[in-house]
Amino acid sequence: MTRTYELVFIADPRLSDEDTVQLSDGFGEMLVADGKIRITQEESWGKRRLAYPIRKFTEGRYHIYYLESDGGDNSLAEVGQRMLQNERILRHLVVRTDRDLKRAASKGKAPVQSTVLAEAAS
Repeated sequence: MTRTYELVFIADPRLSDEDTVQLSDGFGEMLVADGKIRITQEESWGKRRLAYPIRKFTEGRYHIYYLESDGGDNSLAEVGQRMLQNERILRHLVVRTDRDLKRAASKGKAPVQSTVLAEAAS
């Protein structure tokens, strides 16, 4: 069964465009390294205002991956752990977005599952 996910991270707003591309490319390579996860779409939203300050920053660089997985959740967890350890990542979030889960939730059978991997250590 193929699962779909969205992975969003907010990077330090002081990073240059080149540094942000290198950072996102590095995480993208980690995601697809074992061959069980595919990046179906990738979006860079650039620098945006945050809803609330994170580590005294009021802006951040947003990046989103849309993923499909055939049981490669281990590399997804590893990337999440690496994001926690990276000082340049302010916050990240992984959400499972399977259509079957959304359909079941709309019928009141099961909640839509989501996983918050946490905020980087301050």
